[in-house]
Amino acid sequence: MARSIDCNKLTFSLYPHAHEMKMYESYYLNGKWDKGAIVDFHDIPLSPAANVLNYGQGIFEGMKAYYSVKGKVVLFRPEENAKRFEKSAYKLAIPGMTADKFMGAVQDIVKANIDFIPQCDDGRCSLYLRPVCIGIEPLLGVRAAKEYLFYIFASPVGPYFDKVGIVKLLARNINRASPHGTGDAKAVCNYPVTMRPKQEAIADGYNDVIYLDPIKNQYIEEAGAANFFALMDNGSLVTPPLGTILPGITRESVIELAKKIYQMKVEERDLSVDEVISRARECFVTGTAAIITSVSDIGWNGKIHNINRNQYQLAHQLYEKLINIQLQKESDPFNWVRVVQ
Repeated sequence: MARSIDCNKLTFSLYPHAHEMKMYESYYLNGKWDKGAIVDFHDIPLSPAANVLNYGQGIFEGMKAYYSVKGKVVLFRPEENAKRFEKSAYKLAIPGMTADKFMGAVQDIVKANIDFIPQCDDGRCSLYLRPVCIGIEPLLGVRAAKEYLFYIFASPVGPYFDKVGIVKLLARNINRASPHGTGDAKAVCNYPVTMRPKQEAIADGYNDVIYLDPIKNQYIEEAGAANFFALMDNGSLVTPPLGTILPGITRESVIELAKKIYQMKVEERDLSVDEVISRARECFVTGTAAIITSVSDIGWNGKIHNINRNQYQLAHQLYEKLINIQLQKESDPFNWVRVVQ
């Protein structure tokens, strides 16, 4: 039976009644993945010596399912999540799985939790999906596990940031990733290093942190859980290049929209904090959870710099276009939306 979920009360947090929902799980044992199954949401028993607990061999994805204005349950570019999951698995020596298995599991978990999808027509609320794969073999020496658990759980969620649509970011010379490391994988080990800086930023009145490059400590990489964009004074849209940052699916979608719908010049290049402060007309961050969120201020070297010369016009324009495509309010020229059958 469909749940009455108040979208105005949803935050980006685990649903209080998650125990009433379903999850998907599949085990990799003896060199192969089992068929997998939908089961009740439950705690996962792990040995104290499990690989993921001791050496962090784990990856995850973030996805959303929602009702479109046509009354259909849809996903946004799930094939790209499957591809990124596979790349992350390869980087962390986790056995790969077929795209069909990943996509089938995602479809199954959405259908199993269809009663928990919020009825929301503006894109703020959705059923968030979290595919995860972890090494579960008990071991002591440092090596890849031989046993794994792939699972997906779901939760109705609201906006990622408490203040919808606009955030303040603190730029700090803290490095989240390094060249040839795991920064371009969605690995669990990438995120603990962001937790204390974010705590400190929030205590200082900011919403999140901008992390800088590990070589010169001056070029923007990304925010804690989102990619970064700046509209410059010459009209070009600039975003940091891939390599040490996560190849965001929303990031790629925004680049496509800017280039092909709005005929903008988009540059993927090094972008220093000083250049943003002096030349940017507008900044925003993107991600599955954040969607497209404007940046009002950037803290840097003890000062707060307002980044609001364009009244957030581009971010609002891109957000409306992206959400309208996702919710089937307008045509989908890129064939991004997938209907859950």
